[in-house]
Amino acid sequence: MNINNKIPNPVEHLNIVKNKLLRKEPFFFIRFSDGETEILKNRYLEITPGKTVFRGKEIKNNFPQFDSKKFDPSIHQNIREDLLLSAKFKDRNFYKGIPTSHNKAEDDKEMMLELNEGLTENITFSDLFLNSNYERYLKEIVPLFESFDSIIVIANYRAKPIGILGKAQHIKIPDDFFANYDEVLFNVMEKLKLIDENSLVLSSASSLSNIIGHKLFLINKNITFLDIGTSINTLLSLDDKIRSYHKQKNKSLFRKIFKKSKDIIKW
Repeated sequence: MNINNKIPNPVEHLNIVKNKLLRKEPFFFIRFSDGETEILKNRYLEITPGKTVFRGKEIKNNFPQFDSKKFDPSIHQNIREDLLLSAKFKDRNFYKGIPTSHNKAEDDKEMMLELNEGLTENITFSDLFLNSNYERYLKEIVPLFESFDSIIVIANYRAKPIGILGKAQHIKIPDDFFANYDEVLFNVMEKLKLIDENSLVLSSASSLSNIIGHKLFLINKNITFLDIGTSINTLLSLDDKIRSYHKQKNKSLFRKIFKKSKDIIKW
């Protein structure tokens, strides 16, 4: 997405995503947020309802059960190894969003750039669909999903795709997949091996999205894979009041207009 290694522009990058979807041009987009970078740094991470352990500190949260995960470096090295392969993988149709300055994550950004041997045309923002891009994403990108004949949603087992995702095949993910990682990954990949070419895969499966995206690309490049995170929880019948951007949309339009500088996506 980054042309000639110039500083990435979130508006230009969202335009590229939009044009690829309009043309049905297969590509993959995965996102590395602070949780994924903590795992790559081999640091203990825990998110359970009411409690988060992050960067060695324990803080309170109001996350639901389906957001739960626990990475223990003494147990889950298989997850870290697969995540590292995804973080380092490069192909012209494989795009990676990484934390940047507006996330106050300069160290994470530099780590991801080092893993990718510098800024490449395939590096973009982990928040590409959020913050100052969120309104456009909901108005211009999400409606394009409906144009695909085959849609696969990877999400928590509680999810129920509705609206334009009502026809989607739902691949169900259990709470805290880390605990049964090998089994969960195997079952998901066995299902994905059977999907049609030119399918659209929307993944809302935390760190598993990064790993699945990489492994699926290796066996089927003729699909489109988007790591959507929690950006369209309403269409999955999941809690849509988790993140700050959820709280600022109106009920009829998913509307959000950011005015604060901290909400502007910056490199």
